[in-house]
Amino acid sequence: MTKAKADGKMLAEHVLEVRYAALGSFLDVRGRIADYVRRRNLFPHWKIDSNVVNFRDDSEGVKREGAFVGYKSAGYVTLDPATRNYFADRASRFWKSLQEYDQFKIPTPTRFGARTKIFVPSEHSFEAINKASFETLFSDKARSLIGEETDFQFTIELREDVFDVRVSGGPIHKDEAGRYFQFESDRFNQCGLYLDIDYFKSDGLAASDIPQLLKKAIELSWCKAEQIASGVGL
Repeated sequence: MTKAKADGKMLAEHVLEVRYAALGSFLDVRGRIADYVRRRNLFPHWKIDSNVVNFRDDSEGVKREGAFVGYKSAGYVTLDPATRNYFADRASRFWKSLQEYDQFKIPTPTRFGARTKIFVPSEHSFEAINKASFETLFSDKARSLIGEETDFQFTIELREDVFDVRVSGGPIHKDEAGRYFQFESDRFNQCGLYLDIDYFKSDGLAASDIPQLLKKAIELSWCKAEQIASGVGL
């Protein structure tokens, strides 16, 4: 799936986090991990803190992508990716490179999580988006019980494929989207729909499973976002 910037409509921010049992030996190899990642040309910049090594693509901070390796978790972040498979490809490359480093053996993962935050900008007014979203996600009975809504958010938990899933979001006003993302965009000056989609798994994990789980979770996340946006009429 290689649609550029979600077909020019949706803007996204992705985070992978893999948790594992706390590893005290990490404290002895932090510097070597930093050097290894730079030697592999994965990231040009790094910063060592007490319990984590943070990597970034710019000297001032994360511009497009970053990563971290700590004593009890590791992960990757991509801001406003150019294509839908960019994040999964880059994060998987980083994870596989960590697995190849013989001086730091990642323990068996205890939790896999892939979180995607999405903004769907729209030319419609906030009131129109809010009304359409509420009527799509709730019944008329809900409105009669609660009253006429002026704004709302939703959170839904479910199971899909091998994952537990948490989906939350709601309509947002003009210039509000920037509060939810770590990057800037001219499209944040529009009203739209905000979605926070988290696919996670906490059982039967192996380090070698992470790339495939990530690919599947991101595919499902985009499908979920498209279904909701389409249902709302955006």
